[in-house]
Amino acid sequence: MWLADSSQIMKTKLIIGLAGLLAAMFVSGCTTSSGIVPMGQNTYMISRTQWGFTGPAPIVAASIKDADAYCKKQGKVLLVTKTVEINIKFGSEPAAEVYFKALDPGDPLLKNPPPIEAITK
Repeated sequence: MWLADSSQIMKTKLIIGLAGLLAAMFVSGCTTSSGIVPMGQNTYMISRTQWGFTGPAPIVAASIKDADAYCKKQGKVLLVTKTVEINIKFGSEPAAEVYFKALDPGDPLLKNPPPIEAITK
């Protein structure tokens, strides 16, 4: 009898543990990124999708952080030129695209940068 109770307790703990793991995965989501993609002279883009309950704003922020890290690694300064936020639609997950330039620290464009083109789909 004691073994049956112990076995039932272990099964219950396993079920609770798996439910917690699934809940954590569901809330945090799964992220897919294109990585940094060259688009031309000192111009790049990064795209990212994230499955789960989130809007595109945190995805844009994470992409900008990646772009900034890339620029710093090259000894350059990040200048975001365009962001595209793709909201949740039936059959798709939220996504974002960030277009940017990697400029030298003394580049005149950094003194008076153009406005960032922000598109929401």
